Amino acid sequence: MKEVGKCCAILLAVWSLGWVSFAESFAQTNETEVTELDTVEVEGARLSAYRPETVSGGTFTDIAPEKLPSIVDTLTEDFIREHNPTDLHDLMRYVPGIETGGKSLLIRQPGTFTIRGMGGTEPTLDGVLPIGRGAGLFMDPFLLDRVEIAKGPMGALSGGGGAVQNASGAGGSVNLYLKSANLERQVRELQVNTSIGRHTERARSMADVNEVFLDGKGAVRLLATGDYYEPTYLHEGSQKGARPRESFTVAPSFIFAPTESVQFGLKTLFQYTDQPSYVGVPVWHGRPAGGYSWYESSCRRGDRSHFESFMLNPWLDWHVTDDWQLRFGTSLLVASWSQTTREPYMNNSEANGFFETGLWPSGEKYMLSRFSESASVSRNYNVYMRSIYAKDLGGGVRSSFVVQPDYYYRESSGGFGTGTSRYGLLAQERLEWRWFSVLGGVRYDHFESGASTSTAGKRFFATAADAVSPRGGITIQPIDELVFFANISQTRTPLLGINRADGRPATNPWRATQYEGGVRVNPVGTLWLTLAAYRIEQENVPEFDRAGYLIDNDGRHTSRGAEASLVGNMTEDWSFMAMYAYNQYTDRTVAPGRKGRDFERYPAHTFSLNTSYRIASGPLTDVVLGLGYRFRSKSYGLMQGTYVNKNVRFNPSHVFDLSMAIPMTKFMPEGYGEGWQLTLGIRNLFGEKYFESARHFYECLVGEPRTFEVGLRATF
Repeated sequence: MKEVGKCCAILLAVWSLGWVSFAESFAQTNETEVTELDTVEVEGARLSAYRPETVSGGTFTDIAPEKLPSIVDTLTEDFIREHNPTDLHDLMRYVPGIETGGKSLLIRQPGTFTIRGMGGTEPTLDGVLPIGRGAGLFMDPFLLDRVEIAKGPMGALSGGGGAVQNASGAGGSVNLYLKSANLERQVRELQVNTSIGRHTERARSMADVNEVFLDGKGAVRLLATGDYYEPTYLHEGSQKGARPRESFTVAPSFIFAPTESVQFGLKTLFQYTDQPSYVGVPVWHGRPAGGYSWYESSCRRGDRSHFESFMLNPWLDWHVTDDWQLRFGTSLLVASWSQTTREPYMNNSEANGFFETGLWPSGEKYMLSRFSESASVSRNYNVYMRSIYAKDLGGGVRSSFVVQPDYYYRESSGGFGTGTSRYGLLAQERLEWRWFSVLGGVRYDHFESGASTSTAGKRFFATAADAVSPRGGITIQPIDELVFFANISQTRTPLLGINRADGRPATNPWRATQYEGGVRVNPVGTLWLTLAAYRIEQENVPEFDRAGYLIDNDGRHTSRGAEASLVGNMTEDWSFMAMYAYNQYTDRTVAPGRKGRDFERYPAHTFSLNTSYRIASGPLTDVVLGLGYRFRSKSYGLMQGTYVNKNVRFNPSHVFDLSMAIPMTKFMPEGYGEGWQLTLGIRNLFGEKYFESARHFYECLVGEPRTFEVGLRATF
């Protein structure tokens, strides 16, 4: 199987080169003369840029991040390339204050994220299309141009996209922007990486080809990835000897601009993954419990998780006038998955004994539940029209007005939710005058849920509900290097697909309100320091019994904290990104003084540091050195989001990474090796043993051990 994986990587590279030849032939067969693009000279290894010039995830318009009245953290294409994460969860862990919630299809909402202590946010493509149940577990970050994390309730902009079925989306949104065909530049990039560690091996191959034709009016692009992976848990316990993970992705796209004012295109994406199932181990005093070792799995050799998805996204941009732009988009995303998973043992009647000793009194180690074997198909449909009217009104006042009607429908099978429609209308105004910028917006959503019966026999009746979500914010910039900002935002979302114990549907909306203020300072170069404090109040949160029925709609949660970031270039040779997040969570439904009211539901303190330095002189000129560090403070294992016991906890963790990018011209005769880079990396340098995510206290996923990585990247 190892040879098969390596052969797949080679075949992908050959196939990608064939795509280059096809694209060139296609361009040459057109009657229009082909434009000769300027040659891009690569001098050594290019320094990664960590700070974007503009972001759009907070307003649906391109704005410099320092001018926003809210926080939008961005992971750029350069950052993604440098750190080479293997899935979206690996990438999100570089942003403090985000929790990944368990990398398993077994959980109710796989592929979602917790932000600022408020959870369940489902990622969206271009800030509009939720990517579907489970897709966040398998999205290869190589496909992404960037990821923008908009902090705080975003219902006034996107309608609480991840919150259709439960109390989710109150802490922010994760917006994914796929690489797609562009008219600006030609791209021909191939990359191969292999890594090895204690009982683990991985081989990845990636290709990116963008060809411009028709005298610069059209372009086609192909992205492709292949992944062969042997996790550590395939070498210990009952899963020893299982077949490794095999995964690939193909994402063709095109763009055509018949006139200067009109562009249209198509994005597509196909993902396939077949991997061994894994749901983690129990935790007790920060270590594996229940008789498990660190890198052991409860699953059997034949337990597998399968995932396939297909996305089709046609779009049209029309600059009606110099001041008025229209964007039309529609999309279809179909995802199917199936999994068979044997779980770590858990028994409520034995829980007290486990909490005291870390062992189950019965001596059991494994179990099967009604969730251990399941399958689901979800189909997401989306259509929207966005109007952006930006104009100088005179007197130094500039207006940017956004209107967006949209429609979204999701149908799913497998007992994880009813078919739901959402009709939305957004109106947003941004006014700029001298030092000041004011942002105001409101969104109205109408939800409709169809009737269905789950695999567990629950009957869900057809329901309809409405929600209105407002927001407002202000920035004050007295000098170029100093910005003050503040915002208030609210998300309202009805509870659809949830039943009370008497069978009545629950529609009363929960609401989350955020108050935030902060300051941004530009001390040097493109480096910006941001300090912010926030408070989020969530009301009408659903409370469930053990059978999964709604008990009441009176839950009250508070999340308050502070964040700091220092992102940008200190010099032309030094990129820097340091981020810190503090969060304190309170379950106000629990009486004061009782356990479970104030506790570390998630780590109270998280910090990450990532920096790249390009050597400017000497024998190592143009070599780029990278350093990464991640810290998480203590937190507790949960059961359905609530406090369990003081002994069920995760210890603090410190993870260090090193990397190096070396231009191949260092090893080749003069005139050879241009555009080729050798990359070296060590992940988890000191072999820290830690938990990276968790579903419940008995299903906690362990971080990877120390691994050594070698890669080769070619740009033609």
